[in-house]
Amino acid sequence: MPNNKNERKGKQTGELSAEERFRNFFSTSVIDLPEEMTHRDEPAPVEEKPKAGLLGKLFGHDKEETPAAAQPMLEIPTGEILLGADAKPVQPEQEDMALELRTADPVPVMPMQPARPEPVKAVPAEPVPAPKAAAAVNPQPKKPAPQPEPQPVAAPQKQPKAKNAPETLLPQEELEQREMQQLKDMLNGMSGKAKPAPQPAKPVQAAPQPKVQPAPAQPAAEPEKAPAKAAQKAAEELPPVVFASAPADPETLPKKPEKKSIFQMFGTAEDEKPAAHKPEKEDTMSLPLLPLEQDGAPAEPAPAPADAAPAAPAQPETAPEAAVPTEEAVPESTADKLHHMAAELTLRCVLAGILAVVLLHLGLTAERLLPPLSVLDPDAAPAAFYAANLLLFAASLFVGYPVLRDGLAGLRGRPSADTMPALAAVAALLQAVVAMLNANAYRSTEGIGLLTGMAALGLFLALVGSRVMLSAVQGSYTLAAEGGEVRGAYRTRDKDLIRALARDLEQKDPWVLLSRPVQTASDDFVEQSLSERASERRARKVACVLLAAAVLSGVAFLLFGGGINCAVAAAAAVLCMGAPLSSVLVPGLAALRLQRAAAAVGAVVPGWAAIEELGGIDTIELDADDLFTADSVTLEDIRIFKGGRIDRAILYAASVLNESCDTLRGLFRQIIEDRTDILFPVKDLEQHTGLGFSAWCDNNRILIGTRRYMEQEGVTLPEQDYEDSHSKNGELQILYLAVSGNLHAMFVLRYVGGRNVARSLASLQRENIRLLVTSKDPSLTARHITEAYHLPEGMVTVLDGEQCQAIEAADAAPAKPKCCLYHHRGFASLTGGLQAADQAQNAETSATTVQLVSVCFSVFIAVLLTYAGSIWQLSIATVLMYQAAWSALSIAVCALKQHS
Repeated sequence: MPNNKNERKGKQTGELSAEERFRNFFSTSVIDLPEEMTHRDEPAPVEEKPKAGLLGKLFGHDKEETPAAAQPMLEIPTGEILLGADAKPVQPEQEDMALELRTADPVPVMPMQPARPEPVKAVPAEPVPAPKAAAAVNPQPKKPAPQPEPQPVAAPQKQPKAKNAPETLLPQEELEQREMQQLKDMLNGMSGKAKPAPQPAKPVQAAPQPKVQPAPAQPAAEPEKAPAKAAQKAAEELPPVVFASAPADPETLPKKPEKKSIFQMFGTAEDEKPAAHKPEKEDTMSLPLLPLEQDGAPAEPAPAPADAAPAAPAQPETAPEAAVPTEEAVPESTADKLHHMAAELTLRCVLAGILAVVLLHLGLTAERLLPPLSVLDPDAAPAAFYAANLLLFAASLFVGYPVLRDGLAGLRGRPSADTMPALAAVAALLQAVVAMLNANAYRSTEGIGLLTGMAALGLFLALVGSRVMLSAVQGSYTLAAEGGEVRGAYRTRDKDLIRALARDLEQKDPWVLLSRPVQTASDDFVEQSLSERASERRARKVACVLLAAAVLSGVAFLLFGGGINCAVAAAAAVLCMGAPLSSVLVPGLAALRLQRAAAAVGAVVPGWAAIEELGGIDTIELDADDLFTADSVTLEDIRIFKGGRIDRAILYAASVLNESCDTLRGLFRQIIEDRTDILFPVKDLEQHTGLGFSAWCDNNRILIGTRRYMEQEGVTLPEQDYEDSHSKNGELQILYLAVSGNLHAMFVLRYVGGRNVARSLASLQRENIRLLVTSKDPSLTARHITEAYHLPEGMVTVLDGEQCQAIEAADAAPAKPKCCLYHHRGFASLTGGLQAADQAQNAETSATTVQLVSVCFSVFIAVLLTYAGSIWQLSIATVLMYQAAWSALSIAVCALKQHS
């Protein structure tokens, strides 16, 4: 594009008018526009020496122009793309500058204006056509619209036809056209759009000419050398454009839709209008480029990323659904199982209670103790009355099926407290069947009773006892499964460990209870809690005796002429009178009371087996931290020796003990006011059980320990009398501090017992339980613990290093026995669980003993009444009062024993 900036610089500022200076500012200093574009409406200035234009330098055509006759109002070519009425015909002498693309289907093209030298001021230049490539901005219609008449020129020339253009092209232009054709075909394939409908040409605003570089290898520099380079490469074929989605050979390219100009690759104004197209079709595509060195090779599809290879196989549609666990796939948790069992037992208890009340009413009605119902009168309709009685009792048996199942299985299998209520229910069922079958004869028998109500009441109370027991198990599991600092206590059965611990004890085979941290309760916690109880074992033996007495009584009446009615009534009376109503209720109440008492101190006792095991414990292993808290230790005095400083002594001792000893950590942190940032870093800490600690601190070797440890390390100590005077003859503890082999300080300590720990130790003392204490404080001895809590001598033993190592080896063993006690960290929780277990054992044992006495007494009464021949006349009211008295007595004994 011509530019006359240099000539404008030559003018003087005064020669330019104000309007010209304004135009020159915005045309040169801002966007540097040519003078021709800023003065289109003014006559072109005359220039002395024309210069070659930009496109003229690019293509290497610097031809001299023949000045034409001056014509009024002629426009100077500025390199703009002229469309419609502004288009100018191509001059004959410039036909060699017109570039055309050879295509299989030639399209009418518009002329192209080559770049001209800067216009001469005096002579107006002839209009020249626009570049061929720029003519493709608006596609020509198949039938060209009539063009307006161009402005008159001095020498009008005939416009050449497009079909004759290829015959006059130069070799370089042919190469350029082939290259442009390949680029055009490639762009048409990328767009994939149909050619828009032709529209008549409209005059539009002049736009800047886009720069088209047909061959990258031809730089636009030195116009005089460009023709020579073009002549050397005229016969060379340029390599095809390489794309991964198109073959390299142009002949193998697939047929494309209608061709589209390269200057419409960014769309036209028509593309902005909303077009009705199918949403599923896309007009974009991704074309990965191949390396340039593979230009000659056929294109291959781009390889998939390596990380996408595993995800290539399509997943089945059911995969997301399978990943989400369904309700059937999720295993039911133990808490949910306990909840469902509790709900089921609650429903059974309600139904069994209602049926028991109805059957008791029928039994009292049969004995004329209550008025009969109008529809069920035993005197008016005995068959209907006994049939209703049998039907209701069958429903009661169905509701109390768990009691029947476990009770009858307890005769041969695992013992159960449901055995005696189940036997009474079977005998009552037999009586109800006989009564219905012989309704008239049964009713006419004077004094015969109906004991189905008592049997139903026994089933109801057995279900209530099972529900109470399940509540205790549910509460214990909830507390044990909470997590946190839960510890499990178990009785060790390791003979080597027991032998090592009993070395200093009088008893050589102690039951030692060890307590270690656990994550949660064991998997068989529920089974362990519902394990066999001692009362159930005794109940099975008593049930066998009671069953034998009932069978003998029935057989006696059957053999001695009493008849089937009296024989069945006698057997039912013996069993209903002898089976305790509280046989299942008492163990349930004892377990519930145990669970609540243990939970109050954060402990859980899982079942009767654990109670029995805890009842035999006579030795407990615990840590000194359980006996003494941070407030239990006081610093009585500090003695600094030669070369020592009290501040350094406190910092050295606090730094080492803060990392090693729990009992003394709180004391020294109180001294430094919890400012742990002032402590020295501790390295290579070593603990010598019963002796002391050694570590490196502030580039000094620090020793803290007893007199015996300092003597072993070769540290010079004061006389024994000096130490005794400060320790009050062993009443206080002495702890030495040595720095780099020199005695630095002596700490005088005192341990004070806590009130809660003292109460717990008093309960252990009553049970004659000894203590095995592991302590990290080397100054703490069994004497100090005994004096602090006023315990008898021999109750406390402080373990030495070998015994502590034996305990650590036992803890490392993979197999450990089941825990018999879960408790929170703390001595009060451990001893509270032991005390609750002991009380529960005493209470249940006493209550079941009362029940055994009641059964034995019932058997004795049954034998006497059988001998008298009146056992079958036993009324339901008598049996009810008898059972109520014994049940109340057993429940009261259980509560009193457990509460004391």
